[in-house]
Amino acid sequence: MALTSAAVTVALALLAPAPAWAADYQCDQVDLTAQVETDGTVTVTDQRIFDFPADEAKSETLTWLYEGFPEDSSITIRHVRMAALDSDDNVTGEWVNLEPTTFLLSWRGGGRPDSDGWSYDQFQSKLYAFVRNLPDRAVFEVSYTVAHGVTAYDDAADFQWLYAPRDYTVPMHRVRATVVLPMPADATVEPGENVRAWGHGPADGAVDVARDGSVRFFVPEVSPTSFAEARVLFPVEWLTNLSDEDKLKNQGSLQYYWTTRYEEGWVDRDSHQKLLRYGLALGALGLSLAVVVAALAVYARWGRERPPAFTDDYSCDVPAPDLPPAVLGRLWRWNHESPDDVVATVLDMVRRGALRLRMDNNGRPEALEIPQQGSISDEALDGATLALLNTLSEDAESISLRELSAAAHERPLDLLRAVQEWQRKLTDLVQPHHFFDSRSRVAQRWLLVAAGLLALVALGALILVGWQVALMVLAAAAATGVLANYTMRRTPAGNEIAAHAKALRNWMRDGGWQAQCEEMTDAERAELVVYGYLFGVLKFLKEEPGTKAGQLLRLAPSLTHGFDDALRAAHHRAEVS
Repeated sequence: MALTSAAVTVALALLAPAPAWAADYQCDQVDLTAQVETDGTVTVTDQRIFDFPADEAKSETLTWLYEGFPEDSSITIRHVRMAALDSDDNVTGEWVNLEPTTFLLSWRGGGRPDSDGWSYDQFQSKLYAFVRNLPDRAVFEVSYTVAHGVTAYDDAADFQWLYAPRDYTVPMHRVRATVVLPMPADATVEPGENVRAWGHGPADGAVDVARDGSVRFFVPEVSPTSFAEARVLFPVEWLTNLSDEDKLKNQGSLQYYWTTRYEEGWVDRDSHQKLLRYGLALGALGLSLAVVVAALAVYARWGRERPPAFTDDYSCDVPAPDLPPAVLGRLWRWNHESPDDVVATVLDMVRRGALRLRMDNNGRPEALEIPQQGSISDEALDGATLALLNTLSEDAESISLRELSAAAHERPLDLLRAVQEWQRKLTDLVQPHHFFDSRSRVAQRWLLVAAGLLALVALGALILVGWQVALMVLAAAAATGVLANYTMRRTPAGNEIAAHAKALRNWMRDGGWQAQCEEMTDAERAELVVYGYLFGVLKFLKEEPGTKAGQLLRLAPSLTHGFDDALRAAHHRAEVS
């Protein structure tokens, strides 16, 4: 149950939007009117209502993106003004005109002028409005003209308007765009005949061609990753003041027939692509659900540990006296390699007298005295540990704990090979004990493969379908990976030893060492220090000055720090070289 909750938490975390990436205001309503003039110029009035946070001083840089017009068009900003609104969206007070200022490139990266105003970046077709002391709710109005905004053909005038561009800062709600055509007094509008209109963008958008010469577009919401575009064809004769240059620019081109066929084909392709995306989305989500269900089934079958015969919560006995501490460390750590096993083995060798520890005048560990190779029996990992220490000391008779990383700088590859050989020897010692269920390990590998495949499917969904589906598939991949991590289980024999180890860990952590330490011999306490190090509970063990246990408690952090530094330095030197 806890694992399922963790998987759900991962999924929700992936699906939740990242508030740090988004603006802290909202765009509640957009009303745009494009008046097409008889010379092909378009005058646009753009009004947007914003909600700003009410609990802080509001200072924002708002942006408008104006693109999608013909290549030879040019935009001129007429004015930018703002007004505060009440809860009924009525203007309160007076409209405030923002002053224009010359645009600076540094403002693209977040800079701003010293005072309120607006500036237009003509190279990126982006308008910036810099305002301090904003009200909680405000309307901004931008008025601009687009010279050569309409393309004239022999039989029709073509007006294309990207009124809600992609990648706007925040979602735009209730977007209304009206195109007012320059209809002569004696002309009539025949929707679908002499005036035709199409809308591109969200599927829930609507288009209405009115007989008064206006075309209305409406979209309930345009997300930052979407867009909304209008296209209107109307009689070119209505452009009574069109320049000769604009008349001749596309002479010989008929637009009604070809544009209609193109738009119909575009709609057909869009419908086909939507069906394909829906199919891919359903397939990806269905596959994700199937994999997660399979992962839960695998976890239910192999992931749960078998109950051990030993059920005590506390014990002060060594879990498996016949096992070297490093072997128990692998069992405790689910067979993952760790430098802690090397340190635990050195501690155990010092405890047994296979290595001698030299202390300084203040009773702190100073150096390890290393016997000659062959002078000690190759008991468990003693020989491999001695070879590793000789690599660190360059075969000297002793090695200072403060100079463990020296060999890493001079012979990093030798040190890394020695550590690798040491871990291989430990693996050879662990394998005969069969601590881990082989079938659960196979199941874990398959789940990890499935999680990886789902991650690839998520990448494909991001490209072909959309980020929402991709995030859900990625959440399923993460949940599968979490379940895979907990799928491998120990064998009954391994789980029995692990139960004794957990009881010893609990005993040390919860005060057993302080309560019963005086009843134990120094040799018994010293042996338990090695296991306390493996279990990460040394901070709960009381140091006894002048005892073997006290020496080991002082040696453990110094040895760990020095050996970790040596490994980091060796890896770094090996990568550089």
